[in-house]
Amino acid sequence: MYVIAVFSNRKDTISFSVALKKIGVNAMVVSTPKGLGSSCSVSVKFYYKHISRAVYVLRKGSYLSFSNFFKIVTMGNMCKYEIIYF
Repeated sequence: MYVIAVFSNRKDTISFSVALKKIGVNAMVVSTPKGLGSSCSVSVKFYYKHISRAVYVLRKGSYLSFSNFFKIVTMGNMCKYEIIYF
């Protein structure tokens, strides 16, 4: 299961991805799924099992453009996105 971290600016997205990788989280920058952010934006995707590390990085850094974490739930050929509250 994956999580998408949505930001409203590319600088924060890239910085967050790099910070996750520095602490051993396999993260990748991906296009933000339709409906979760603005058009042409990018997000960070990582495994759900690393959510506590991601929250740590988020709180430690200054990511003012952070929007939300969304869990990706796959249902057949469809994906549903559930907000993660922390």
